Amino acid sequence: MTGARPQLNVRWVFGNIDEPLRRELVAFWLKEGALPNPDEAWRRSFEVACVLQHEQTRSIAGVCTVAIRLDDHQRSYGFVRIFIRPDSRMVGMNVRLMEKMIEGFTALAREPGGPQRLVATMENRKLERRAGQRILARLGFVHVGVAPNGELVMQRHLVT
Repeated sequence: MTGARPQLNVRWVFGNIDEPLRRELVAFWLKEGALPNPDEAWRRSFEVACVLQHEQTRSIAGVCTVAIRLDDHQRSYGFVRIFIRPDSRMVGMNVRLMEKMIEGFTALAREPGGPQRLVATMENRKLERRAGQRILARLGFVHVGVAPNGELVMQRHLVT
């Protein structure tokens, strides 16, 4: 069927990246120009929380990474990034990735030392618009500041 929307699935993979998936992730980022350096792509593959994949081919359409960092109080948090291949940027795909990532990290927040919050900067200026802010608010993110580069900083607590 010509023009049919591809069926995409979100899969939680945090901490379970095997060599074949790592190779596929590195190739995906390099091909799409999301990360120009293979060393950085390989390093970032260890931060992958969820992948958006085509249902039939299992090829990667998007990735959500979460870098675990320590704040000034030595408490861990997750720094979130999302990249979806341009031809797969359909309404709701970014939300599906975020929902699966939040679900996974909410479970991890119960572990001793697990991240208690998620932080994201808004590289995509569309997310600064009211509609984007409503979507982020529905996901539990609130505006907490502005980064030195002018990007909005959003945060979501995982446990209350």
